[in-house]
Formats: sequence, C-alpha cells, structure tokens
Amino acid sequence: MRQFYTLLLLLLAFNLALKANEPQKGFVSWLPAAKWEDALLTGNGTMGAMVMGNPFEETIILNHALLYLPNEKPVIPPDMIPHLDEIKQLSLEGKYQEVAELGFKLWQDAYGAKRWTDPFVPAANLTIDMPASNVDSYRRLVNYETAEAIVEWTDQNGSYSRKTFASRADGVVVTYIKGTAPVTAEISLHKQPHSWEQNAMMNELITSSSTNIEEGFMHYHCEYGKAHQYSPDGYDGLLKVIIKGGKLTESGNRYKVQNASEVIILTAIDPYKGSNKGVISNLRKKLNNIDVDYSKLLKRQKDSHGKLYNRVSLSLGASDEVNNMTSETLVSNVRRESSAGMIQRQFEAARYHILCSTGINPPNLQGIWSGTWTPPWCSDFTHDGNVQVAISNLLNGNMPELMMAYFDYHERMMDDYRTNAKQFYGARGIHVPSHTSSHGLNNHYDETWCMEYWNGGAGWAASYFYDYYLYTQDKAFLKERAFLFMTEALLFWEDFLTMGEDGKYIVVPSYSPENNPLEHRWQNCINATMDVMIIKELTRNWISAAKVLGISNKEIKAKQLFLSQLPDYQISEDGVLREWLWDGLTDNQGHRHASHLYGVYEVPDKEILESKELQEAVKLTINERMKIRKLQQGGEMAFGMCHLGFAAVNMQDEATASEILEYLSKYYWTNSMATTHNPGNLFNMDISGGIPSLVTRMIVNSRPGYVNVFPTLPADWEKGEINGVLARGNITFESIKWDVNSAHLKLVSALSQKVQIDFGADYALGDLAVSGCRYSEKSGVLSVWLKAGQRVEIEVNKK
Repeated sequence: MRQFYTLLLLLLAFNLALKANEPQKGFVSWLPAAKWEDALLTGNGTMGAMVMGNPFEETIILNHALLYLPNEKPVIPPDMIPHLDEIKQLSLEGKYQEVAELGFKLWQDAYGAKRWTDPFVPAANLTIDMPASNVDSYRRLVNYETAEAIVEWTDQNGSYSRKTFASRADGVVVTYIKGTAPVTAEISLHKQPHSWEQNAMMNELITSSSTNIEEGFMHYHCEYGKAHQYSPDGYDGLLKVIIKGGKLTESGNRYKVQNASEVIILTAIDPYKGSNKGVISNLRKKLNNIDVDYSKLLKRQKDSHGKLYNRVSLSLGASDEVNNMTSETLVSNVRRESSAGMIQRQFEAARYHILCSTGINPPNLQGIWSGTWTPPWCSDFTHDGNVQVAISNLLNGNMPELMMAYFDYHERMMDDYRTNAKQFYGARGIHVPSHTSSHGLNNHYDETWCMEYWNGGAGWAASYFYDYYLYTQDKAFLKERAFLFMTEALLFWEDFLTMGEDGKYIVVPSYSPENNPLEHRWQNCINATMDVMIIKELTRNWISAAKVLGISNKEIKAKQLFLSQLPDYQISEDGVLREWLWDGLTDNQGHRHASHLYGVYEVPDKEILESKELQEAVKLTINERMKIRKLQQGGEMAFGMCHLGFAAVNMQDEATASEILEYLSKYYWTNSMATTHNPGNLFNMDISGGIPSLVTRMIVNSRPGYVNVFPTLPADWEKGEINGVLARGNITFESIKWDVNSAHLKLVSALSQKVQIDFGADYALGDLAVSGCRYSEKSGVLSVWLKAGQRVEIEVNKK
C-alpha cells in the first residue's frame, strides 16, 4: 500500500510539473509531426533542431547555419565587358529577347548548364528509442521564452517529459529526459535518410559518414565529396550523455541508458576545413566545460535567448479560448476567421522563429532548419526580397545586435561582390547577386529569369547598414562599416549608368524582380523603377551620412549633382506607379512582386512623401497588385504580401494593411506554428520576420525625426498594448497602450532630440497630458523635445 501511495504522489507531482510547463508564450500540440515541416523548432542562431515528437522513437533533426552542401564549384562570372556596348544597344533598340539570349549564350559557352547555390541541408539525426508502451495521454509544446521543444506523455509505466533546446548561452543542443519511472533508452547520431532516387547524388556529394564512440563521446563525422574553396570539407558532431542513477553503456555505435532517474544529452556540431582535429578538440572542451545541471542550463538560456525574446511583447486581448487552442486548432480555425487574439499568438511565434535562426548568418529561406536534401531554391539567401523581409523585424523589434549577422555575412562576401562588378560591367564597387549561400559570386543565370542583370542587391543591402545607424545612432558603426559599404555600392552605379541625350541617366540593362512587361516574356529591361529608387535612396543616404561624418562639401555636391540626373518617377495613364520608366514597357499587374514600391517599403522616398499624386499612384498600385492575391488566398510568395503591407502602412491605408495582415494570418501556417511560402505549403521563414514587422508598424511607424502612432491600427483592435518597440532615432517605446477612449505612451530616447509625433485624425491633441519633456502642438502633430535617458509619458484621448 505504501508503494501505491508513493507512486500516486509521484504522479501527482509530475502532473503538476507538466501543468507548469504550459508556456505563457508558445503553443501546445496534440499529435507528433507526420513530416519534418511540422516538427517543433528550436535554434540558437548557430545550431537548429527539429523535434518530431514521437514518444518511443524520437528523431531530432540537427542543423548548422554553415552547412550548405557543396554541389557545384563556384566560378568567376564570364567577362561581359566586350559585349556590354552590344547589350546596351540591343536594349535601347527594344531587342530584349536578343539581350536575354546573348547573356545566356555567354554563360553557357563558358560554363554550361545553369548553376544554383549550394543547398542548406540537415547535419545529422539524433534518435532516442525508448521501450514502447500503451500511451494514455500525449502532448508536445514549444516555450518561446526558453526555446524548449517539449514532448510529454503518460503510459502504463509512468509519465515522461523530454525537453530539447538549442542553448544560445552555451552553444549546444540540450536534451533532457525525466519521468516518474526510470528512463531506459538507446541514443544514436546518424545521417538524415534520403530517398532512393537521390542515391547517385548523395554518393557523389557525401563520400563518407560514420558514427563511433570513444573516450566518453559519440562522434559523428561527415566528409563532402565536392568540397570547394568556399565550403567546409565536412563537419563533425560530438554527443555526450550524462545520467543520474542507472547505468550507461556502449552498444556498437549507440549509447544504452538503463533505469536512469534523469538523462541529459549535449550535442554540438562544427564544420572543418583541412584537418578536423582542431574542431574535435574544441567540441570536446565545450562539452566537458558545461555545467550539466538542467536548471542552470535553462537559467543561462533565459538570460540570453529569453531576454532577447521578451524585449518586445504584444497583447491584443486574446481570449482564454484562443490562448488554450492547440496549434492544430488555431491553424484550422484561423483559416475560417482570423482575430486579434490569433494574430497575437502568430506574432509571438514568428518573432521566435527569427530569433532562433539568426546568429552566424541571417535567416535563410528556411530560417536555420532543413529536413530535406533538396530544399526549394536551395534554401539559400535570396536577395531580391526574401531575406530582407526575414530581417525586417530585427530593428523595430528591438534586437538590433542580431543585424550583425546580416552585415557580417555581406562583409565576408565583399571580394566576390567586387569580382561580380568587375566581370559584368568593368565597374568599381560591388554587385550582390540575387542568390547566394556559401559564396558571393554571381553564378545564377537564366534566359528568361535573367537575374544576372539584377543590379539592385548591393544598394538594397546598403539601406540596412544605414537604417541600423538610424535606429541606433551608432556613429562608430556608421563610419567604420556602413559608410564603407554604402560607398562601394554607390561606386558601382556611378560607373555603370549610361547618360541619355536628355541629361538623365539610363539604367541599362535593368531588371524588376521577377516580372516582365506585358509586351514580352523577357525580364531584362531598361529603367526598372526599383533600380532608380534604390540608387536615389542610396545616394540620399550617402549624402546624409557624409554630413554626419564631416566628408568634404566637394564630394557631397558631386553626389547631389549625380542625384539630380536620375530619372523621374512616372504615373501611367491608368493612374498607377510605372514599374519601368521607359516607353514601350507596360505594367504587368498580375504578378506576386511589387518591386516598384521599393521606395515605400521602409523610410518613404522623399519624392513620394512630397507628392500627393505619387502617393495616390502608390495606393492604386497596391490595390492593383492585391487583385491577383485575392483570387489565390493571398497567392504564392508570401513575402511579397509583407512588402505590400509595409507600403500600405506608409501610405496610412488602414483597410488595405488590415486586409493584407488577415491573409497572412489565415493561410501561411503549419501545425507547428511555422510559416510557409505559399498558402498551406513550402516551409519558409520569410514572413516570420514580416508579420511581426508589419504588426509593429501598424501600431507605431517611424522615420528620422517623425513617429506615426496608430497609422493603420485595425478597427477591431479596440484594446491592446505593445512594449519595447524601437523607433528610428534610438527611441524605445516602453509601452503603447490603448482602448476605445484613449492611448497612453511611455518612451525613452537615448539622445536629446526633437521629434514629431503624429497620432492621426482620431485623437484630440487639445486634450492631452505630457510629462517628462517640453512640447508643442500644431496642425494635429505633437512636437516633443526629448532629453537623453528621460522617460516621457503622453496620454491622449480619442475625439
């Protein structure tokens, strides 16, 4: 009888512990993953883990941010300079097909078939096999604040919990197993399986993979068959098992645990170049030097990952019903009708994904996770929109230090970017390709999808270097990193552009991703509006930075002259903003990209801000692009929806911004709360950055010296609060709280400055309370004089 009561007390205590596991921010799921896309996700920016969640036959797919499988040896782009005059002349004559065919022929003659980037692939599978038994209850869950992916179940032997997280503090993947009954398990590391039709490919690309146990570690080793100068030669993983009680033995290349009270598994992976001895030695030291008390491991995780995650929080009044929905229920119900509470939960999930997948690199198309050897578009960094949306919440989401991953990545590739500019156009400066992964050479070409002619990548990347300065006001970064990158991006355009007879520069060849005019299917063109917008933004930013850094007036005046010679924006007869600023190229509205809205993605283009006609054309363009979206439940390439949403916020079009957010909420989610590229398919992390960025902008949007509060707040968000948002000017909104009657803001500026705050027409600025600063009001806009480090509180009532 005493044993019965002891067991009962253990079960009660364990069930209370399970209840305590329910995350305030996270989700609970009621069934294991049927495919890798539905796995539970955790990551620390270097390693990712995908937990399938089977109680007795667990598979945890491990990833590493640098493991792009070398597939094709990178090549120097062919020398296009002897053909450049011909390419320009053919373009000016309207012979776009001939231009596309010429570029394609030059590539084929030099290198043969089209080349893709190295694909992002799994590192290894950690498998944990436990004795099977009848399961009475089961659930899996993710805690966003700790990055724990947890599997819990009760069977005829007892109740068990298995927790896995990628530790940002310790740089390892931690798995912890505990139950009311002793834990018995077999543990192994091995290669992710591939399908039979991939046999030839895998035999060529991976020459050997092996697992063995020696000196207290399980060692997984993988060698690449087609390693090149930019890739690792392979990688190694070490696994260490620590148990309390019970017995740990070796069985071939597996560990066997018998009757342990607790099990901790530590796993670390690193690539190597040349000899792997140093990597193995470092991994051994790392695993041996970690304090393996789980509570201490978790505390360090909370102090690193958790603090970053919780810098920004959102409350939109989610009901208990919404909060208690399993992920499967939420994903199913939201397709019928979204709500503010559901969007809050999606905001929390999306923010989590981007934090987990940002560290060594920015998020690739799949973040930091892959369960396939052939990921779509190689799961690379696609620079004509995808990666930019993925990182779009790092600044306004108050994680600016994570932007270093984006900057570091580009700076590692600078020599390749310079080679691209020289080989294609004989130009100084840099050319960022549309696709990169392990190297930065422009190796991706095509006859129709002629991305070899897309030249906007460097200027777009430069905008984020400058925007980091706008948000943080870090002058050392501006001088030492941002201005150098901006200068090289601008040098390219100064050498590349062709002067027209009218005294205006011509962008030829040009490219508007990934669209073609109605007249033909060839995507190469002249004067893509996106190119012009990028050049103008880059030049204006360079001038502004030069003034801050004290660059000579002579250099600044030269850039001002250059800016004045760029083409003017145009409005078509239909009233939309033209996508190509060249006669004979007609807008093709039935397309997923809206690249010619680039000038209103982030800080709005000065010319658009100063022109009501251009603003109306932008609004009409957004609505035209939405027509095809509405026919396709939002349509393919969800990141394009985010760009439309960003533009709608900058145009203060609440109805359209809300409609776009509703599509993003309804159709692009998996059962593990991951996001997709298309409605219902293609695991993809682009909008995991885009959704929280869009939601934040709809509540508070900024540009230098100006903050717009509630520019497009959805009508049904009657009550809510957002905390911790960062605005340009290094202004932190500690809280923005609102209800149907009033709004209350708390903000702190890191430097003394004057800022205009626009509440829009719904609030009565004659009826407000301000503390902590001087202020004035004119024409419905509040001007405040902020002192560095001093909290300001503003309370304003609705009309």
